[in-house]
Amino acid sequence: MTYIEKHLDEGESIVRVGRFHWLWYARAWAALILFGWLIVGLIYFIYEMIRLITTEFAVTDRRLVKKTGFIAANVDQMSLEAIEGASMRQGIIGRIFGFGNLDIEGRGEGEVDFPIMAAPATFLKAVNEARSAADRAAVDRLADDLGRR
Repeated sequence: MTYIEKHLDEGESIVRVGRFHWLWYARAWAALILFGWLIVGLIYFIYEMIRLITTEFAVTDRRLVKKTGFIAANVDQMSLEAIEGASMRQGIIGRIFGFGNLDIEGRGEGEVDFPIMAAPATFLKAVNEARSAADRAAVDRLADDLGRR
C-alpha cells in the first residue's frame, strides 16, 4: 500500500496511478553507469595514491629498506653484507620512460622485491656502491683489529 492509498479520505478512490516514463529510468541508469565508474575510479585513485605515498625504499650505509603499508607497516630489510645479487627488469617502455623493477637477492632465501621504481639502474648503482663501501669498511675494521694484536 502506497502513501497515497494510505491517506485517502473516506469514500475516495484512485482513478489512475501515474508513473515515470521509461526514459527517466534510462537516464538514472546512464547516470549510474557514467558516474558510477567515476566513483570507482576515484576510489581506485585514492587507494593508489595512499599506496604510493606510504611506500618507501632506500639504501643506507648499512642496509636496504623497503616499507609498505598505511595503517600496518610491512618492512623488508637486508644488511648490505647479506646481498648476494640483484636483477633488474626493464622493458622497452620502461627504458623509454625510465622505470623498472628491481629484485635484490640475499643469503639463504632472503629477497627484497622493489615495486616499479623510477631510475632502477641508478638505485642499483647506489646499492652496489654502498655495498662496496660497507665491504671496504669491514676489511678496514678487520685490518685494524689484526693490527692491534
